[in-house]
Amino acid sequence: MNQKLEGFTGAAAAAFPKFGTEARTSAPRTKFRECGEVAIAPVPHPLSVEESSGGAAAPRLEKRTYFNTPSTAKNRITLRNYGIGLAEVGWSFVGLSPSHKAARGSSTQRINNEDRAIRRAKSRLRQLILGANLTHLLTLTYRENVTDFNRASDDLNRFVRKVKFHLPPWLYVAVAEQQERGAWHWHLAVRGRQDVELLRRLWREIVGEGNIDVSAPKGTRKDQRLYLVQYLGKYLVKAFATGDRKLNKHRFRSSRNIQVPMECFTLSLRSERPVMDVALDKLKEASGGSVGFVWDGEGMLAGWACSWK
Repeated sequence: MNQKLEGFTGAAAAAFPKFGTEARTSAPRTKFRECGEVAIAPVPHPLSVEESSGGAAAPRLEKRTYFNTPSTAKNRITLRNYGIGLAEVGWSFVGLSPSHKAARGSSTQRINNEDRAIRRAKSRLRQLILGANLTHLLTLTYRENVTDFNRASDDLNRFVRKVKFHLPPWLYVAVAEQQERGAWHWHLAVRGRQDVELLRRLWREIVGEGNIDVSAPKGTRKDQRLYLVQYLGKYLVKAFATGDRKLNKHRFRSSRNIQVPMECFTLSLRSERPVMDVALDKLKEASGGSVGFVWDGEGMLAGWACSWK
């Protein structure tokens, strides 16, 4: 089942994280029980989220050595079930050979590395939005032309602290956008209907003549979450495209207590079933039988699939 990315549009293609050669080989390896489940975080109810955090990207080795035998190396499957029919699964080869990472500033693949950084950020953005069941879009704007990003960041932090004081369970994922005139404003994914009057008052206490706008995307709850993934992902890519590397890690931020569900499995290289088949079975089980997009990285020992198109 090797389906090409060009044949897909919408949320699946926009969210595609590009595993394989574009996964970080330096990520720490975690020991998993063979063919067993390790529940890193339970699936949150659509209307309630507990405190926790998600996992890291799966590592992949460039070459196999004599250490990577069927008795030592494994295939790893990572499943994230967000509920209401939304789930994604990734699989990759995990060996025991040490990875080799270029020293800071000496890599000859800087452009490719930055490209991977964007995709990792988009992947994490997707996981947070879906994991927290965020459904509404909140936009924070200034009346004046605020071009100082540090000021805009401080204003957002102060706003979040004020909102959390009045609404402790409040969750958000925020991405900054700079308009053509140079002014910054914030796009936030939030959950459910908002107290607009309270939010506007708190924002204006900080910025004076600023304003807020809250909107709920049309469609089912599942469609709303996928819309926010696409919408905020677009601005995240736009932020990276400016080329100001020192700002990249600050353009995307979120509540610390968002819980991303994750289950990890290992499959022996001696298994009679291909790892992709096992992974897709787990995706179908989690999503009620739905498989919308599948990518199999031929020769990369990795792949990814989700329940939506």
